[in-house]
Amino acid sequence: MAGELLKADGILKIGQRVEFYLEKDDTKYTSRIEDVEADHLVVAMPMDEKRRPVLPEKGERLYGLAVGEGCRYRFFTVYLDKAAQPIPVWNISRPEVVERQQNRSFVRVAVSLPLKFRSVDDEGKLGAEQEAHTLDLSGSGVAFVWKEPILPNHKVALEFNNLPEIGTLQIMARVVRCVQLEPKTRGYHMGMHFLNLPRATMNKLIRYIFVLQREQLVKGLSVSGVSK
Repeated sequence: MAGELLKADGILKIGQRVEFYLEKDDTKYTSRIEDVEADHLVVAMPMDEKRRPVLPEKGERLYGLAVGEGCRYRFFTVYLDKAAQPIPVWNISRPEVVERQQNRSFVRVAVSLPLKFRSVDDEGKLGAEQEAHTLDLSGSGVAFVWKEPILPNHKVALEFNNLPEIGTLQIMARVVRCVQLEPKTRGYHMGMHFLNLPRATMNKLIRYIFVLQREQLVKGLSVSGVSK
């Protein structure tokens, strides 16, 4: 099930703790919201481990997590500029929506995408290339149906093509679920967890999932708090 999309108004508030990941940086930077303007947010300038100010490039996209009561809110924003009064701050674009998360697991969204895969044996030898279509996708894994079982903990080499912002994605994955479908369906529901997916690629994948969620919303899916 997709995560709950909510209007950012009323969710992102002054004093709220937030975490950011830069476009090409796996480091988590902590901050807080200092002010909420009509078209942008003002957040405390994060510092790195050596207490140096973190300064993204103008226009760089940021992946943010805001802390709520018993949940977190995921969103994307863009770095605009910096200011120094009364304290060093970032000015970032104000997101239209946030995604409510009850836990740290990644949200899955239903989508049919072509993919290629090869099984990998214990010696690292690749099997024959196979083709399938995804059932759902998340920032940490993918599910698809295949005619034969691949047992849990086995590794699989996956390849996606034409992913928005990514292009071709070649990634190793581990089988975490293999469930036989109804006999008349003749297949197995395969769940895969991506291995060693770079943070920058993960962020792009999550942004794509956000787009899919919004498209589903427009088509009439009920998502609390966001008007069609």
